[in-house]
Amino acid sequence: MRSVYDGIKNIQAVDPIAASAAQTSDAIDTMGFNSGVVVVTNGAATGTPDSYTVNAKVTECDTSDGQFTDVTGAAITEITADGKIANIRLEGLGTSIERYIKVVVTPALTGGTTPKALVGATVHLGRAYTEPVGNEQ
Repeated sequence: MRSVYDGIKNIQAVDPIAASAAQTSDAIDTMGFNSGVVVVTNGAATGTPDSYTVNAKVTECDTSDGQFTDVTGAAITEITADGKIANIRLEGLGTSIERYIKVVVTPALTGGTTPKALVGATVHLGRAYTEPVGNEQ
């Protein structure tokens, strides 16, 4: 019997962190998968900022250590409140999107005392060529 678990690989791209600057994941190898979704999360900001936003995007490269460039259309609509999530859909892994991706999550905070936003991101790769995919990390 197959289940969702057998066909989706889950990767913690950006560990949850209270951040005031961009957080970039390590290179993620998408070989063996056709599609995916990046889930960007944020929690309560600390340091009482007057306002803050969280942006995120996906970058790509054909090698794990090369020059990464933005994936067209692979960005979230700005998060502007505590406790929200946003998804980035990834279609055409290995064809229209290069083999390696990185997730970049960028908080921008105004005012407050050393304010930080709690942010994180996970990548879920799906439509695997071969199942089960194994989710041990």
